[in-house]
Amino acid sequence: MASFQLRQFHFFKRESLKDLPEAFGQPDLLMASNGGDLIFLADSAGFIHIVNRKLVVRSFMAASDAHGMRITQMLHIHQTRTLLTVEENVSAATSRSAIKLWSVDSLLRHEDTQPVVVKYQQPTSTPYPLTAVAATPSISQIALGFAGGHMVLIRGNILKSKSTKQRTLHVAPEPVTNLHFVTDAAGTRVTLFATTTAQTMVFDTSGSKSEPAVLEERGCGIGCSLMNEEDELIVARDEAIYTYTVDGRGPCFAFDAPKVLLRRFKHYLLLATAAPSSMAPNLANGDDHPPVDATESRVYSYNDPTTFTILDTKNKLVAYTGVVPGGVRGVATEWGSIFVLGGHGTMDFFSEKDLLERLDILYRQNLYPLAVKMAQNGNYDMASVAGIYKRYGDWLYSKDDFDSAMLQYVQTIGVVEPSYIIRKYLDAQRLNNLTSYLQELHTAGMATSDHTTLLLNCYTKLRDEERLNQFIHTQEDYQFDVDTAIHVCRQAGFYEQALYLADKFSKTGMYLKLKIEDQDDIKAALEYMRKLGDTDISAYLAEFGRRCLGSLPSETTELLVDVCLNGMDVRAAAATADEMHDDTPAPYADTTSLLSMRRIQHLFADQPTWLAAFLERIITRRWLPSDSSRELIAEEDSDMKSAWNTLLELYLCSVESPLHELNSSSSPSEKQTPKERALNLLRNPRTNIDWERAYVLCASNGFTEGIAALYEQRGDIAALLDLYIEHDSLSSMRQLLDEHGESQPDLYIKALHYLARNPQLADNEELLADCLSTIEKHNLMSPLRVLQALGDSEQSGVTLGMVRGYIMRQINATSKRIEDNKAAIASYTSEFKVHSEKMDALKNKPIVFQSTKCTSCMAPLDLPSVHFLCKHSYHQRCLGDIGDSCPRCQAENQKLEDQRRAQEISAKQHDAFFDKLQHSDEGFDVIANWFAKSPFAFTKLIDQ
Repeated sequence: MASFQLRQFHFFKRESLKDLPEAFGQPDLLMASNGGDLIFLADSAGFIHIVNRKLVVRSFMAASDAHGMRITQMLHIHQTRTLLTVEENVSAATSRSAIKLWSVDSLLRHEDTQPVVVKYQQPTSTPYPLTAVAATPSISQIALGFAGGHMVLIRGNILKSKSTKQRTLHVAPEPVTNLHFVTDAAGTRVTLFATTTAQTMVFDTSGSKSEPAVLEERGCGIGCSLMNEEDELIVARDEAIYTYTVDGRGPCFAFDAPKVLLRRFKHYLLLATAAPSSMAPNLANGDDHPPVDATESRVYSYNDPTTFTILDTKNKLVAYTGVVPGGVRGVATEWGSIFVLGGHGTMDFFSEKDLLERLDILYRQNLYPLAVKMAQNGNYDMASVAGIYKRYGDWLYSKDDFDSAMLQYVQTIGVVEPSYIIRKYLDAQRLNNLTSYLQELHTAGMATSDHTTLLLNCYTKLRDEERLNQFIHTQEDYQFDVDTAIHVCRQAGFYEQALYLADKFSKTGMYLKLKIEDQDDIKAALEYMRKLGDTDISAYLAEFGRRCLGSLPSETTELLVDVCLNGMDVRAAAATADEMHDDTPAPYADTTSLLSMRRIQHLFADQPTWLAAFLERIITRRWLPSDSSRELIAEEDSDMKSAWNTLLELYLCSVESPLHELNSSSSPSEKQTPKERALNLLRNPRTNIDWERAYVLCASNGFTEGIAALYEQRGDIAALLDLYIEHDSLSSMRQLLDEHGESQPDLYIKALHYLARNPQLADNEELLADCLSTIEKHNLMSPLRVLQALGDSEQSGVTLGMVRGYIMRQINATSKRIEDNKAAIASYTSEFKVHSEKMDALKNKPIVFQSTKCTSCMAPLDLPSVHFLCKHSYHQRCLGDIGDSCPRCQAENQKLEDQRRAQEISAKQHDAFFDKLQHSDEGFDVIANWFAKSPFAFTKLIDQ
């Protein structure tokens, strides 16, 4: 009696075929099939019936019943489309039996086919019935097993009935029950598995000698073994189903029932188990009875009902079980279905239910693990299998088994939307389970940045630093968003983990933020930045420079100086390469990202003292060295001007540089103040300061010395004198007049006006005397203007005694000039009168020529002769081509003519006249002189 320990299902549909052909009703039928789309039946009358898919029967006589011959074994070899039959004379024990090989294709073509007959001899004098037969796919070997325990091997070209040899392989003390050949892929090694009622053996029949290897001292019944797809021997015994290879026994499948028949369909095992009619459970209807002890003696009649069971060994379940009345005579697996021949001439048809139907059965019983396994074994696609896991997880979740549910949800990764599972566990506050799911999500590479954020948040909420470190440090491909991971770790205070990720993935900006803003480790940040390239360090210094200056100003300033100087070198090299049209690339193709000095200065907004130090360092190292007389590119020139101007502004604001590298003193008593440094800066000929800006800075800060230095630098002595006058700096005025008075005497005029307004100043009288002396010496002002300058101001305190000497000298000089002018006038009047009389005589009185000699040849004059108004007379022949001019007076006349022409030209040069008038101290003299030259005498009237 069977004892079923496995779950039982009805995964197969059972139908009884009606209106079967008459051949199925024959008694003692044998059935054979082996994947050839045909079923073969052999009856007791010696006929073989070939049944096709439409159950159309083709019959032919294979053994004559008249001679007592009967087909006792039948085997279909589908590789060669050959049907093997064994004929025995069941009425005469001494008759010799025969093996026949039929061509199936010839039989189907209704040809008069003669089989290949293979004769064999009984291995003993006492004949035993043939209980087992097997053949290789090529039918090069046939093995026979007898009830007496003999195993016979026939080898040779059997299909051609040539050179066949028969030998006894082994003689067992028990009857041989089953034989199976296994051939390797090359067909060179042939293995024979054999079972008796008490042993399981294996033979290597490739060679001439075949010694048996006993796999186990237990056998099985006839028809209770087969070979599976992996060339393993499957043996069905009452207590279990066993697996064997050439090396020994393998795994077993427990199934306690007396086995009658074993067949295979796909991955299913088809079992016919004997059940006495009085005890057989109606398994088809779900009846169940207690098991009977396996050691109990059981006697079954031929007509006892047989339980037909379909075992799913992969999924460890019973796919179908039911009773076949009259016993199972044969089982055929063709056309994707199972055909069971019953003892009462019935044919049951078993078709496997669709996988969806089978799964639905399992769903109704909440057997989700079995459903998953079945779907996987059924080559279900991943999405469908994941759907089963989801249903299983939902069912477990509804039972509050959150841990087990999560194990199922993990299997759905890549198919089920993660948000579906995440929402469930977020609502339930099951962070541990959620963390496990998110870890698997990352391992599968299906996580997004949001999932990474959530996972890291779970770690941080749980304060699980160990798993957080494991997640971060043990990742190989880091299939998550690194930026998100760093952000979450930073927010939760796990700075070391964030730093590790930032450093590993070269997230320089985030690494520096963590070091500077979160850990306040400015020193480490500066050391890290020194390792970066020029472009990167420029960007990060621009971002973090102010914070670093606030903590470590000295180290940060030094780093900024190095970066700035290096950027200048790179830009200069790039500019030089461009100018030379050199094909060699510059160190940097793009220099715009490099940190320039002007882009750095704003970082020192809160650190003016260190800005001064920074500028001093730049200037000292870049532009003050003796070898720095190179030509600067436009950008560096702008940087240099900006540095000088900014440093000047800092000095004027009394900013003290911590470095003291410019004009540093040897002792504290000689230490320079910022204003002194500013003055030195302005007076340094190597500085390049914007004059207008420097002037505004000095003026707004009241730095008179600086303004004076700027005027000196520009050479504007007049403005410098105005500055001294504005600040009543008499000593500076005296020094300025001493240095520049000779070259610029006009300075004394300004000094005179100032001294006239401020007579109370010390040394005023002495300086006033010097001014008057210089004015007099260079005739800078007329005495009248001097006196007006000295007396115009109501505050003037100049006394007559202070200017007595000057006035007396001017009166004497003026008197002398008057006398000289009177004498000149009298002379000019006398000359004018003489010339006027001559002109009047020439115009109005006759001229008497009394000369008797030629002025040229001194010979007596004769006609023709020429007389000139100058009273010179000439022979006409002596004049030659000379025109109307007297040869003797020609030079003087030409001189006068040149003077006249010069006056005419000069009268038209108005710019020269005004220029001379502007630069002359005596404008009236210039005008009078100009009028003396009769400029209007050459004016021509234009006829309108």
